[in-house]
Amino acid sequence: MSQPQSEMTRNRQTMSERQALFRRFGYDSTASLKFILAKVLPLPGRVLEIGTGKGGFLAQLGKHADHITTLDIDTDQQRLAKRHVRQTGPRCPIRYVIHDAERLPWGDGSFDSVVSVNTFHHLERPMRVFKEMLRVLKPGGKLVLCDLSPRGFQIFDRIHRFEGGTHPRLKHGLAEFGRLLRRPGWKTKRFKGCNQEILMATAPSTPMKETKQT
Repeated sequence: MSQPQSEMTRNRQTMSERQALFRRFGYDSTASLKFILAKVLPLPGRVLEIGTGKGGFLAQLGKHADHITTLDIDTDQQRLAKRHVRQTGPRCPIRYVIHDAERLPWGDGSFDSVVSVNTFHHLERPMRVFKEMLRVLKPGGKLVLCDLSPRGFQIFDRIHRFEGGTHPRLKHGLAEFGRLLRRPGWKTKRFKGCNQEILMATAPSTPMKETKQT
């Protein structure tokens, strides 16, 4: 077995073991992804994903989207995600980018849809990333922000305590990001289910005023 094949086999085994552990504590990754996709699809046009991670959401999104650019700051994670996604046979082209999400390397209004799933609780300054997501979203585009619900965070707290570690949290969930979108022209929806919380919004058809970053 070649080194790439061996690494893919180890990666599959690791992911399978992690998902089994999650289920023991009450978090079903497959059910959560199905719930998210059922609520947020379609994601039209050019899609930007913030936070490639291990590629779980990306692998499923690749079956439904037309073109995806996925961004992460972790080269090793994205390399493993690329191999995982390749095995699922996505129907659309996917571009992998290593970059800091606080300073996205694209101009204003570059994407039709911008999405992030279970990434924001890992970010040091999530509001900066959120404002960058708004900046690169086209007028009339679709924004999706998803993270663990309060119960989901409780489950992951227990998992990490079991493993002898800690798990980061979003202090106020997605509420502060939703408040930022309470302005004329934005249409927002909120969903909770399968240990996930989703904020979905459609941008106004005219560009929003630039928000000063803090």
